Amino acid sequence: TTLERYAAEVRSGDLAWGLVHTDKFWRENARAAEADDFALIKLLVQLLDGDRDPTVVSIACYDVGEFVRFYPNGKAVVKHLGAKDKIMALIDHEDPEIQRHALQCVSKILVTNWE
Repeated sequence: TTLERYAAEVRSGDLAWGLVHTDKFWRENARAAEADDFALIKLLVQLLDGDRDPTVVSIACYDVGEFVRFYPNGKAVVKHLGAKDKIMALIDHEDPEIQRHALQCVSKILVTNWE
C-alpha cells in the first residue's frame, strides 16, 4: 500500500518527492500515523535536523505540516514531540527551500480554522 511505501521511506531516512508526499496522501492516511504512539511522526521529527540533505528536511517539514492539517489535534502532537521548535529554527536555515517549507509548516501549525 502507499502507507507501507511511505513508512519504509521514512524509516530509511531517504525522503524523495513523490505520491506519498501529497495533500491526497495525507488526507487519506493522517489517522494511520498515530500507530505505535506516532512512530512515523517521531521519525519525521528526527529528520528535521538541519544538517541533513536539504530535500529530506524540506519534505519532512512538508509532511509534518500536512499531518497537522489532516489529523485532529495534530498541532498538539507535533508540539509535544518537539517538532514546532525544530521547524521554527529552520526558518532561518541557509537553504531557501528548507526556509520555504519550514515557514509553510509553521503557518499550518499556527493557523486556526474557524469552520
